[in-house]
Amino acid sequence: MERREFLKSAGTAGVCLALSTPAVASPKLVRYDGADWHIKGDGIVWCPCTVPCPCRNNAPASFGHCESTLFLRIAKGHYGDVSLDGLQLVNSGGMCAVAEEHHSALYFDTSATEAQQLAWEKLFASFSPRGLAVFPYVRVAPLHATITDDRLFNISIPGSVTLLADRNWGQSSPPMPWVAAPDFLSNSIQYVQNIRYHVHDPQAGLDFDYSRRQANYRAVDLGVEQYRSRSMLIQFANDAGWFTPQQLKLIKAQHLALPQLPAIRNEAERLERDRS
Repeated sequence: MERREFLKSAGTAGVCLALSTPAVASPKLVRYDGADWHIKGDGIVWCPCTVPCPCRNNAPASFGHCESTLFLRIAKGHYGDVSLDGLQLVNSGGMCAVAEEHHSALYFDTSATEAQQLAWEKLFASFSPRGLAVFPYVRVAPLHATITDDRLFNISIPGSVTLLADRNWGQSSPPMPWVAAPDFLSNSIQYVQNIRYHVHDPQAGLDFDYSRRQANYRAVDLGVEQYRSRSMLIQFANDAGWFTPQQLKLIKAQHLALPQLPAIRNEAERLERDRS
């Protein structure tokens, strides 16, 4: 299957976090095998967009490119008979919104077993309507994650990735509301402060610094049934500029809050000024 056809079938440009052309090796094609799975945990995505991120409102990226990076920690989970308890990973994408040839990288911590790695790759493939995922660059490396009071996330892979975000924006508690958003792992996000976002991995073709741009947090409580029942907002994403009728129906049924874009933008600007 052509790469372009696969990306189109997946429903959103954001899928190229892990579906792209390899930098130095043949891509790894993984198929979902139909196993049941469920994960609970949380994660943060950093990207170069403005706040609020238009991709999260079903609109094109702010600057025409979408180098987004996910840090995910799974507290409890399984894929079939494989336990995913304690699994941590970083998934970083290249210029997936504009470049015909781009790169992406999936990093597992050294504590991840081979069975857990393959289980995650199959789980990710289940997000696609065709049950396929292409991983051009997979690396096992020391992944240092220091999370303070579930608010300050300091993530690093020595020599390659530096990520820092604050859910509280320097305040005593998170100031941003939970809002509906298309995402692979949740239907709602909370905007957080992107303090540091730097990825440099020549083998993966990644070299950028989008510190002080955009980041968002998600609590994850997700199972395959949510995809099978088409209950995920991202399954109806099409970059139309605002939520589709199908997405709005899900938002109403799940009692999610629509993002008030000017209010979020103004609050982010105020919080940045106060912190600086």
